Amino acid sequence: MQELLELNGVHKRFGKYAVLHNITWSISRAECVAITGSNGAGKSTMLHVIAGLANPSEGSRIEYGTSLRVGYVPERFPALRFRPSEYLRHMAGIQGMDKQEAAKRIDAMLNVFQLQDMKMTLCSKGMLQKVNIMQALLSQPDLLLLDEPLSGLDESSQMEMIGILTEIKRQGTAIVMSVHEPLLIASLADRETRLRQGRIERDGLLERSPHLERMKLEFTHVSPDNMLKLERRPGFLYWISRGNPASMMVTRQATDDMLLDILQSGGSLIRLEPWRGEMKEPERPGSGQPLGGREHDGIPDSLLACQLHKILSILCSDCIHADLGGVPLLLPA
Repeated sequence: MQELLELNGVHKRFGKYAVLHNITWSISRAECVAITGSNGAGKSTMLHVIAGLANPSEGSRIEYGTSLRVGYVPERFPALRFRPSEYLRHMAGIQGMDKQEAAKRIDAMLNVFQLQDMKMTLCSKGMLQKVNIMQALLSQPDLLLLDEPLSGLDESSQMEMIGILTEIKRQGTAIVMSVHEPLLIASLADRETRLRQGRIERDGLLERSPHLERMKLEFTHVSPDNMLKLERRPGFLYWISRGNPASMMVTRQATDDMLLDILQSGGSLIRLEPWRGEMKEPERPGSGQPLGGREHDGIPDSLLACQLHKILSILCSDCIHADLGGVPLLLPA
């Protein structure tokens, strides 16, 4: 991959206080790196150095190529007294963009992000975060930097933001993000750089099991106490949503046990599917329409149904009500 930027032996101090120690690190085109670590580990400062907003006290920041374009998304974005289109036009002017080109790009982004052009003082946190990302994308950057992009967002806004960032990455933009959320790391990151007290503790590729190794379970009517038990089970990865319905990611090996727990606790199963970060039904060739007997990443519904029947066949203690895809079943002892 084409290398975009490198930090070589970077130290950063504020007065006598050292924040970063001997950071050697690089990023390549279309790569997504998650910078992780506890509060105060130096994540935001490292982002500032990568962005060129802070100069190293020692060491060097090296750009490869003649004109690296960097977009920066800060953690906190103010609710200004502008409409998004007005604010973005001002930002485009500051960046020296042609007015007509900027107007076309702003209109296109408002449409893609499905954002109402209302006063930003009336916008939700999720809407403001969209504007925050849009200002960073105005100049079509080669490298997009995000400081805690999911901070303060509700679950639906988090999933929407992950979808937006996935599409940005798919188009070839390199992404570096400081992040705490396991969901964002698992959905988007290729590599993790873990900081501890200003030093790189780990920098390496994330292990990617084949996509069939992860399964998404969506269900209802499971109490918070039983959800906590599911969370503590071996094979639990992370929650996508804790609401009703709830959805979680588990390893494929743990799927049978998780299904049993859900059904035995009185829960209703809505959906079971392999997970690749995004799901799409295969289309009938030439028609643009989904096929009848659906497959999920190459696994037909019939195979998933077999797995469900295997689970149901071993529920033999009492009569248990379950709900599979909206069809109630009564399982006799």
